[in-house]
Amino acid sequence: MTQKKACTVFGIEPRKFRRWADSKPLKQRTAWNKLCPHERQAIEDAAWLPDLMGKPLSHVFVHGHETGKFHASLSSVYRVLKAKNMVKPQQYHRKPAPYVSAHTLLEEGFSLLCYDGTQFRTDPGINVWAIPVMILPQRYLLHIGYAVHSISSSDLARTVQEAYSLIPEHLVSKLIAHCDRGSAMKSRLTKNTIKELLGAPVHFGRPHTPDDQAWIESFIKTLKYHRDAPQSFQQVADIVTWLEQFPDIYNNDPHSSLGYVTPLQTLSGQREVILNQRKQNLAHARAMRYTAWQMSKHNLQEVMQPV
Repeated sequence: MTQKKACTVFGIEPRKFRRWADSKPLKQRTAWNKLCPHERQAIEDAAWLPDLMGKPLSHVFVHGHETGKFHASLSSVYRVLKAKNMVKPQQYHRKPAPYVSAHTLLEEGFSLLCYDGTQFRTDPGINVWAIPVMILPQRYLLHIGYAVHSISSSDLARTVQEAYSLIPEHLVSKLIAHCDRGSAMKSRLTKNTIKELLGAPVHFGRPHTPDDQAWIESFIKTLKYHRDAPQSFQQVADIVTWLEQFPDIYNNDPHSSLGYVTPLQTLSGQREVILNQRKQNLAHARAMRYTAWQMSKHNLQEVMQPV
């Protein structure tokens, strides 16, 4: 086997193999720009000066150039002092984030009343705004209001009031409103209305961060591109009809984030029972398959036994 082929088999570069075979003693090399001993000592002495103790390394660097006692780069000053354990470790202090995410609220046991607006357009060009309101973590769609041409604060407040009347009583005690920072959402009328209903101010998402209200954004996509959604709307009444029909469709569809349980079943408290029943069904099915496999294996052995 040639040297090149052997190196290929072992994954070694031929140049490295030849260097190993003809090893030469390493020569001690000294960089020509290395700091002299007296320069290193001058840097250490400067760091111990009372005026420079506790100051950033940049002060030591500037001191050396201003006094002429040493001329070295800031990185060289850092390496010399670090070798002597004279550099204080860098401590990073993160500013506490004042924002509390919606995920944190859900983990603490709160329910969120989420709402947003999205636009539909008829074939003649009339804009109709849909205002869906849903409750988390059940993902139950309470109500979809609508407004022609644009959303006003009164439209939003009226829709939230209608949706609030449909919330079960056991979810009202720890309920917080959550939405983005649209003009209608931040209006005084909307905030005062929700504060009177819930007894708590509105919790807003961060500016330019749609992920803070990802649930309602995902729902809007479902509302527009659902398998049963009409391809077009001839009149405003067609859009209103679709918005009135959709809550019943959505709340009875299995949802992936709920373990393929419907929002209606989740709201009624059946989700855990259904999921446990599914686990039992799978365990029973596995046991039945194992029994069938054992029986088929036993029958096969009887057939293969000599007579």
